[in-house]
Amino acid sequence: MSRRQQWVYHIEPEEFPPDFPQRLDAFRRAAGFSWRGLARRLKVSARLVFRWKAGAAPGSGHLVSLFNLAAGMGLLHLLLPGVEEAEDGSAEGG
Repeated sequence: MSRRQQWVYHIEPEEFPPDFPQRLDAFRRAAGFSWRGLARRLKVSARLVFRWKAGAAPGSGHLVSLFNLAAGMGLLHLLLPGVEEAEDGSAEGG
């Protein structure tokens, strides 16, 4: 009798950029926030933002909030590689 083949898939998670703490700090300074002020604006605890500053990767929901805040301020290019600063709103859809 033959044994049934079992397939095991290992999905490698995307590697989080190792320079994210530096990008986050550049965004924070450009936006004029303190670390605690950034936490208040994102409606998260200051402890969580300090973890990000130390190198922990934010969860997907927090990243969306952070990117929305950055995009609304015109500073998304500081957080994402390859995103150019929008000139006269030309990078917006429409």
